[in-house]
Amino acid sequence: MGVLFHDRYNVFPEVRREGRGGRGRILLAQLFALVTAAGFVLLAAKLGQTDHRGALKLAAMIWLIGPLPLLLGNALFIKLDPFVTVSHAAGWLVKLLAIGIVAAWLL
Repeated sequence: MGVLFHDRYNVFPEVRREGRGGRGRILLAQLFALVTAAGFVLLAAKLGQTDHRGALKLAAMIWLIGPLPLLLGNALFIKLDPFVTVSHAAGWLVKLLAIGIVAAWLL
């Protein structure tokens, strides 16, 4: 989702981390995404939310209690363009819904 409003990241250039090691940070971020996916699959299995409807509901609930309030709280205290916050929130929702679909398919 960062591509959606990519130019908006430069509205407050002092907030964005620049420099070397970009590829390593991207790889690390993707590893964290794998932790999210594995945790979701384990939680869905533990709660018995293994059908598509249950997994999608679980994804939406996780988004409502985790990333959404965190991102909105960050937006109150960190200089970020509002479109960046919206794109990150939408990105988390899409990521969790996609994990939910795959989890229901796997389980």
